[in-house]
Amino acid sequence: MPRFPSASVTGGYCELNCKHCGAHYLGHMPNVDTTEKLKQFCLDLEAKDALGLLVSGGSDKTGRVPLRPFLGTLSWVKENTGLIVNLHTGMLSREEAEEIASTGIDIASIDIVGSEDTLKEVYGLDASLDAYTSTLNYLVESGVPQVAPHICIGLNFGKLKGEYRALEIAGSINPEAIVFLGLIPTAGTEMEKVAPPSIDDIVGLIRRAKEDYPSSEVSLGCMRDRANKPELEWRAIEAGLDRLALPTRSTVKRAVEAGYDVIELDGCCAIPRSLEHRTRRLGAQTEL
Repeated sequence: MPRFPSASVTGGYCELNCKHCGAHYLGHMPNVDTTEKLKQFCLDLEAKDALGLLVSGGSDKTGRVPLRPFLGTLSWVKENTGLIVNLHTGMLSREEAEEIASTGIDIASIDIVGSEDTLKEVYGLDASLDAYTSTLNYLVESGVPQVAPHICIGLNFGKLKGEYRALEIAGSINPEAIVFLGLIPTAGTEMEKVAPPSIDDIVGLIRRAKEDYPSSEVSLGCMRDRANKPELEWRAIEAGLDRLALPTRSTVKRAVEAGYDVIELDGCCAIPRSLEHRTRRLGAQTEL
């Protein structure tokens, strides 16, 4: 079992069934669609010396992951285990953010979209970008220790459309970490044959993030196309990338030889500095 797995509170079901994903990735997550399953899953993780988990799930028609029934269980997990909990939330009201904060979770991860056209065309949501700004602010004001905006580059059929606006929204809260992902053309979805975002597109956003928000660490998450992986990784590092999920061995070797201070973590791409000591991999030194 991975030391920091993901699990879905909706199993393989998602009401939105977005065009880039089609609930495909939910099917690879353990199903914790009842409070009993979630509690037992966490107890099993604790027994196997895991570090934590990402609690995710499909979204409802309003762009929310239906978390409310599970918040009491998450409070129990935080009170009775040593697990780090990262919660994938979707859009939230102030009340929902306060309820989430009250559980004691460590990290809230939110996917930020910077184009209302993309919201409609890909997610099927008739929503305003202001909902993302509000969600981030509600989580910060409610006291969630780490609020981690995620931006999927190329979400609109592989093309840039609103990613720089999404970066402005993400940076508005001065987060400890900004996480970039890249569209993966996924079999069985409406985007299976589109070209993923170019390396130039990804590197350009990383560079802008480092220029505009120097106090935020910039992370490249594991959800990205695997084509030309070593080239993307190295150019991202040269552009100022701080964190890199699942790097190739050649990239790690090159970074060490180039004099980078390289630390390896067993955890997700949004682990805050305050929790790094708990996730450092013994006997290794890689996480950029």
